[in-house]
Amino acid sequence: MKAHEILDSFHSLLEDVRRGLFITIDSEGYPQARWMVAASLNEQPDYIYSVSFDSSNKIRDLATNNKVAWSFQLPSLNEIVYIQGEASVLDNPQLKAEVIEALGPNLAHFWRVRPEHGQLVVIETAIEKIRLQQPLANANSAGKL
Repeated sequence: MKAHEILDSFHSLLEDVRRGLFITIDSEGYPQARWMVAASLNEQPDYIYSVSFDSSNKIRDLATNNKVAWSFQLPSLNEIVYIQGEASVLDNPQLKAEVIEALGPNLAHFWRVRPEHGQLVVIETAIEKIRLQQPLANANSAGKL
């Protein structure tokens, strides 16, 4: 399977699950994994978008190391997508509005879990490597973008 086919599978999976495990590296070099609501934008298919508060630990992690990983899976575990890339923290009002609209009602849980105040920023992950695993079919596919 080619990288663009894996990317298409990922977009389909993301439409279904809307949540993924976002992994950063903290200032001591340890991986930190967090569940996050994520989306893609049609005009930027090679990117993953999420939001966070500018005061969050993940934003501090990204300030020292912008290499990240994501993991998305169907509840049945029929498909698991692993992504590696570089993340940027963006404070662009138009992009923020587009991302919030794409995330839509899936953000309701985010607001309950993270009620502290701060400035909302966008985390944009440029997908560099993507791997699709289909455990029940004993299949793996990988590609670089």
